[in-house]
Amino acid sequence: MASDRRTFAGLYCGAGADGVDAALVTVRGSGDRMQAAQKHFLHRPMPTGLAKRLRSTVSGWAAPAEGLAKLDRQVASTLAKACEALLRDAAVPSKHVEAAGLIGPMAAYVPPTPSDGPGSLVELGSPASVARETGLAVAAGFAASDLAAGGVGGPVTAWPDWLLFRDGRLSRVVVQLGAIASITFIGSAAASCEVVAYEVGPGTVLLDALARRLFDLPFDEDGALAARGKVHEPLLDELFAGSYFRCDPPKRTGACAWSGAALERLEMMAGKHRCGAKDLMTTVTELTARAVAVGVLGMTERPHEVALFGGGARNIHLAGRIRTLLSPCSTYAADHYGMDMQAHGAICAAVLAAARLDGTRAHCHAATGAAGPATLGGLWVV
Repeated sequence: MASDRRTFAGLYCGAGADGVDAALVTVRGSGDRMQAAQKHFLHRPMPTGLAKRLRSTVSGWAAPAEGLAKLDRQVASTLAKACEALLRDAAVPSKHVEAAGLIGPMAAYVPPTPSDGPGSLVELGSPASVARETGLAVAAGFAASDLAAGGVGGPVTAWPDWLLFRDGRLSRVVVQLGAIASITFIGSAAASCEVVAYEVGPGTVLLDALARRLFDLPFDEDGALAARGKVHEPLLDELFAGSYFRCDPPKRTGACAWSGAALERLEMMAGKHRCGAKDLMTTVTELTARAVAVGVLGMTERPHEVALFGGGARNIHLAGRIRTLLSPCSTYAADHYGMDMQAHGAICAAVLAAARLDGTRAHCHAATGAAGPATLGGLWVV
């Protein structure tokens, strides 16, 4: 068992395509006894042109194979540059980093079905290219490994969440408010096989798209737009009647299910209900808040603590609604746990890299629906 302190890098780029989250994580021990802590964090904005192409791709609009290949290479280069910037900013030489974990944006996702069999996905950001550019060993392909093991493809962050947030007395829920909203429930003294984790629905993907289309803003800063409107209950009821919300976990979704043609359907529904722009922002914000609350309150016990992560956690209106709906649970922001608000995905990627290097089965298979625990990801070494 490794006992000395080791350093890993984590790189995360979600479907929101706003940038790359990069974290340095120190690790002691291995396996279920591993201890991990954030050492440094950096968010590197995505170049404007690349962000637009990424949003178009994850929205489900068709892209030629050549264009997708170029996009994959550009994303890899952006991830590599973010890693290099992280090491410079932290003044840590690359030779002191054991490996980097990589979770890239998902360009396409096809869920497994009884008729078609295992699902499939396309995750952008070639790990071989990132390894070549950074000179680091790179662990990646975690979601693909879960699919191959019979799962729905994640969330692969469930095991790192269990490792970081398990407690002998307290039950906790980790809420990640990225482009897609996910929850991880860790009961008091829970084993990793007892973790419940799934994506509850849209996070910021709809909110950001509506802010761009209706208000010519990149996002709803602090939830100011949503705070000015009212929830349109008939529209909210119709949205909650959607098939994804009626499905039981394990389940996973993607940005393509909530953007592109889905966004156009949303605007048509809003028109039918005569729901104006401000009320639409408020209603869609409430959709995410209630989806999180329904998921959390549907667990076997009400959690003692709720930890909020992700860019959406900076949305004051959204975070406030989640706190209200989950009261009297104690809801904390990421800094309460010694982490940056946006560092969740990157920290999880670093933990998964450590586990992959050690050969640990860092896999909450019961949460994803896989047949049994698997070693997630592959390893690319220069």
